[in-house]
Amino acid sequence: MAKSKSTKKETSSKQPAARKEASRSFIFDLIPDKYQMPVFLGIILILTLIFFNAGLFGGKVFSSADNIASNSFTTYLNDAKKDGIFPLWVPYIFCGMPSFAALIPHLERMYDYSQALWVFIRDALYFIFPGNNVWAIVLFYIIFGFAFYFLADYKFKNKLIALYCALAAVFITPIIQMIIVGHNSKLIAVMMFPLIFLFILKTYDYFRSEDKKNIFKPMLFLVVLTFFIHVQMSSNHIQMLFYFNVMYGFYLLYELAANLIKKTGVSPILKTIAVFIIATALSALMNADSYMSTREYSKYSTRGVPAIVNQTEAQQNKSKDSDYEYATNWSFSPGEVMTFFIPSWEGFGDIEYKGQRLNTYWGQMPFTTSPMYFGVLTMLLAFIGIYYNFRKSILVQSLVVISFLSLILSFGRTFPMLYDILYYNLPYFSSFRAPVMIHIIINVAFVILAGYGIKSIIDTAKDKNASVRFIKNAKYVFSILFLPIIFGIIGFKGFYTDSVMSSTLAQKLASSGYPSQQITQYLDQVAEITYSNVKSEMFLIGILLLLTYGLIYLFVKGKVQYKQFIPGLMILVLFDLWYIDFKTLHWDKKTDMETVFKAPDYVDWILKNEKNTYDFRVLNLNKSVPVRENTLAYWRLENIYGYQGAKLRIYQDMDDVDGLFNPTVWNLTSTKYIISDQPYKDSILAPVFKGSKYVFQNRYYSPKAYFVKSYKTASGIDILNNIKDNNFDPHETAFFEKDPGLNINPPDSTANVRITSFGIHDITLDANASGNNLMFLSEVYYPAGWKAYIDGNPAEIYKTNYLFRSIVVPKGKHKIEFKFEPETFYTGKKIAIGTNILLILLFIVSIGGIYTKKKNKPITENTDNH
Repeated sequence: MAKSKSTKKETSSKQPAARKEASRSFIFDLIPDKYQMPVFLGIILILTLIFFNAGLFGGKVFSSADNIASNSFTTYLNDAKKDGIFPLWVPYIFCGMPSFAALIPHLERMYDYSQALWVFIRDALYFIFPGNNVWAIVLFYIIFGFAFYFLADYKFKNKLIALYCALAAVFITPIIQMIIVGHNSKLIAVMMFPLIFLFILKTYDYFRSEDKKNIFKPMLFLVVLTFFIHVQMSSNHIQMLFYFNVMYGFYLLYELAANLIKKTGVSPILKTIAVFIIATALSALMNADSYMSTREYSKYSTRGVPAIVNQTEAQQNKSKDSDYEYATNWSFSPGEVMTFFIPSWEGFGDIEYKGQRLNTYWGQMPFTTSPMYFGVLTMLLAFIGIYYNFRKSILVQSLVVISFLSLILSFGRTFPMLYDILYYNLPYFSSFRAPVMIHIIINVAFVILAGYGIKSIIDTAKDKNASVRFIKNAKYVFSILFLPIIFGIIGFKGFYTDSVMSSTLAQKLASSGYPSQQITQYLDQVAEITYSNVKSEMFLIGILLLLTYGLIYLFVKGKVQYKQFIPGLMILVLFDLWYIDFKTLHWDKKTDMETVFKAPDYVDWILKNEKNTYDFRVLNLNKSVPVRENTLAYWRLENIYGYQGAKLRIYQDMDDVDGLFNPTVWNLTSTKYIISDQPYKDSILAPVFKGSKYVFQNRYYSPKAYFVKSYKTASGIDILNNIKDNNFDPHETAFFEKDPGLNINPPDSTANVRITSFGIHDITLDANASGNNLMFLSEVYYPAGWKAYIDGNPAEIYKTNYLFRSIVVPKGKHKIEFKFEPETFYTGKKIAIGTNILLILLFIVSIGGIYTKKKNKPITENTDNH
């Protein structure tokens, strides 16, 4: 490792032995400087592979709801690849919806040449473990670890500190949890943070340096920064992107304010801000196809359009309250700050108990699978870093302040002072949910601050006066760090049990109608389990804190040498994090996932009895409630329901007003089969199969396309009420919200229409109209892309029966085509490809310019005779 220059004072014999860094006392001393970086990156790689070995080498998988939802569309994505298209429409859920709304985390698997560079790099790395879905995500952890190493190495100029920071970051429990629960798009955003922040710092340092004559160097920084921001943006996780950009922006503005106050000159920071803004703008243009499509969809989605039922002011206020409650459900609480130190303080989340998986969380959030734990040892080192560096480092100040603000924001409705200001005034902020998600800022900030802590300890050990002060005050710190063990010995079971009994969980169970005796028994069990875990964690954390501070104490005293000190910290922090991480690392057998996608008997029956699955839809019920999942798409069955958080508003309005257990809804949606876990005695439903589930056929099933005799106009809410009351026959009457002034002839017995082909982006029908007939199509109305053609000539699509489509077909035989051709996407794609080309040209120019300047740099003769 490169050695820092030492003063005579630092190398005098009076200094503690810890300063003698050249001592050959540890294995890292055997590694030549030039090989340290690849060796340390290898350590990150190996430890990550060891941690995830069950999935990489043991055939295990994660089968959470989001992971299952992701794999549900495997068939769909394979069909798109086979057809050589980038899929823009999903026909399998909610009567159809844009793929950028439904499949944002999964579309990045596809080849989209507007994002070619990142896609090719990623896919090349996928071939290391081909077909392994766990590797496809573990790869992001490895990139994140490497990136954090480079960031910390640049900041602290110390490869061992860099290795510590990388390991402390990769194994942060909430980040590990992302792969378990299937939040893979979040992980892409997290993965790129260190590289983006690194190049922000490098750019700022360049503009502050004396060597500012090479214009090509900041140009290269701009190109690289743009690419990394582009990859982060490709995650399409708007909330995570917002938080990270707040972090970048806050630091830059903090530096600007500090320079203005100190009057040290603002040119370097203003130039850095300009580079960051340009890089962000270019990155947005590189993702223009995705962002323009998503933004366009928001104008039609539940997140961009108010519900139709909110007609009165009272209803609107109620809706606002409901939206606020939905957005703030996952609000952190001040009491849960204790989980930063003792992970099980409020129940931990999913744990193994007597061979069964049990969720013992009793905090105020609806549920959680793991605590917001990022390492008590990292916190200890971060506090040391803050203590020694807060006054002298702008970066430390900005990280502390943004972490504090993030914590306050994460409280959401629990402590709404800051949150409400943003919720009611900042555009789009009200669309975000789970305020606790902002903890990612605290997580990564504290790892950087921990790096400062280690650096400060090393500097303290080199300064005799500072060492003496540290050793003198150590007894007070040891006393504080011993407190967890003391409290663990004394015990506090009564206080803890009372906290569980009066918790939000108790209130929720009571409001759900559970008997008080049953609630008491259940909470007693939760309190017993979690209190036992809390006590054991307090003992362990107390010991870890004492060991860590003891190691620091011995290092400062000169009893432990430098290259034993930092590896010792690494071992302790790995134990600290892995102890908790492995508690939450719940693997499933590959056969469990395969079982989910092994066609059940009722699916087999439908597939054997139906030639074309695109001619009808199904509804999957559990206890008469539609099942929120997408697995039926795996077998190309179109479900009128599904799993997606931002549906089309018109569909959600139908669900809100009419419900899905409604005969007219079934007819309009062309629902032929009802799959249920229980039998029904109903004149409309005919039982056709009994197996692991029941299958009922809708006796009055309507095909997807047919001619309607006439139309009426009515308001949207009146149309939905007519559907709700089963008050009209869709074959007799179609409802429009505005009178299009059409001359419609009732169809006679010769009129007919049928679907001849059904693709992802196109539907083809053959029609024989007896006059000027109105043809209804049971496909969701989405004007931002769907176009109709009759014999190749454009035809107008009318919004019909509130959420469907219709067109007017003139007399005679015709070929009718519906094509999804969203102009916004294709315009965005042209912009994205053009920006990619521009970025490549800038990269070539910058590299060429740097090489030419270096080659033409005059060689000065060395006249130094020493």
